[in-house]
Amino acid sequence: MQTILVIITFSLAVAYIVKKFVWTPVFESRGKASGTLDGGKTKCGNKDCGCH
Repeated sequence: MQTILVIITFSLAVAYIVKKFVWTPVFESRGKASGTLDGGKTKCGNKDCGCH
């Protein structure tokens, strides 16, 4: 019984670390638009002119 609890706890810890440091950065970087500092939401085009 105690071994099962240790395995479950260890599995949850590994899953949390993988999700936090591997899974999220990989898929978060795919969704971001590049070109402007705020993700392409500027009103003055792709260049950061400092007007916002």
